[in-house]
Amino acid sequence: MLASLIAAGAALCLLYYVVIVVYAGITTAFSAAWLLFALFFGLTAASVRVYQRHPDQVPLWLPVSMVTICAAGILIQMTLQILIFGQVPSYAEPGLDYVIVLGGRVKPEGISRTLKLRLDKAAEYARENPETRLILSGAQGEDEAQSEASFMRDYLMDAGVEASRLILEEQARNTTENLLYSRRLMEQRAEDGRLSGLRIGIVTSNFHLFRAMWIARKQGMDSIQGIASGSDPVLLMHFCVRDGFAILKDRIMGNL
Repeated sequence: MLASLIAAGAALCLLYYVVIVVYAGITTAFSAAWLLFALFFGLTAASVRVYQRHPDQVPLWLPVSMVTICAAGILIQMTLQILIFGQVPSYAEPGLDYVIVLGGRVKPEGISRTLKLRLDKAAEYARENPETRLILSGAQGEDEAQSEASFMRDYLMDAGVEASRLILEEQARNTTENLLYSRRLMEQRAEDGRLSGLRIGIVTSNFHLFRAMWIARKQGMDSIQGIASGSDPVLLMHFCVRDGFAILKDRIMGNL
């Protein structure tokens, strides 16, 4: 029974990898991890099955260790997902002074669906809060014609947001840098060079908001407010698992 359950997990991981490749392309970041998950689950199921049939030929520690790793990994990810979605705000606080809009990949055919959803949420907030200024954060990638921040500005201007309200941050290449460089821009514009008294928000995807806000608070933005955009339903599980690993990485590196 245990071996069959684990084998089913391997099959589901493999199937989801195929879905990701067909839906979003083989170059989708982190997609190969689902092949590794399928391989590890498959090897674990095989070790359990061989032990059950030939207990004298396989040391007990092998299947026990592999099953323990599987169970621990699933438990850690489940805990992280509860944290991620347990703190997604149900509404956006109005009247913020600045809102940092986190960038995303821009493909040759245009902005990604993830970035589009963030920008649509930012445009909605900007229309409802005409005094708020938006900081658009994202550097130029190797395969991008211009900075992500520039693409974001063009999209928001087409959506009716005035150029005078859009501030470009074009150096950041990851979430930590998005927030660090955006903070510096706000400090430069503040009369006393400090953020005290400013009301600041972050627009990013729902699965990414927990990590972004944690990093922002680590950098001293204690009263940061979250504004969550939606996510692609097909890729949501992929993004959630990927960000779970990113949380662990940032925690180890001291970003959280």
